[in-house]
Amino acid sequence: MDPAEPEDETVDILRAVFRLEAERTMQLARLGRALGAEDALDDVDERLARAMTALDSRGVAFPLHAIARRYRLSQEDYLVLQLALLPRHGPDVVRVTTESLGEPALRPHLSHALALIAEGFDDWAAARAELETFPVFRERLVSLQPPQDEDPELHPSLAILELLGLE
Repeated sequence: MDPAEPEDETVDILRAVFRLEAERTMQLARLGRALGAEDALDDVDERLARAMTALDSRGVAFPLHAIARRYRLSQEDYLVLQLALLPRHGPDVVRVTTESLGEPALRPHLSHALALIAEGFDDWAAARAELETFPVFRERLVSLQPPQDEDPELHPSLAILELLGLE
């Protein structure tokens, strides 16, 4: 047996978790907006649970989960981080997700994050101000670009990209 095989398997599982978390974010965006989204979400959650169990059995933590624990990110913070990472999964994932959350775009915007985590907000300025106090923004894990724009894009930090081996 090649000694590199278990390491290769672990890397494959880490990649699978990264993909599954993007798929989960997409299905959450579709939930209540598209037929079959609930079943698709259940399927993703099952596959994600199996992948996480496989990582746990190897004593490996998914890097974003370690970041989430370190910065005490809420579920909403984590979803914003996942939205910011969606462009790394290809244009189809971004399109389906952003379209489900309002308007299709090449990158997720602040309005998409608000639609996902604060559905039904009626005061844009207040909702934006509240969202910008979230740890994911305070700790600069995700930035708004351009920051003064009415509906800025979500961008993951370089540190997050490097941690995931994407830069």
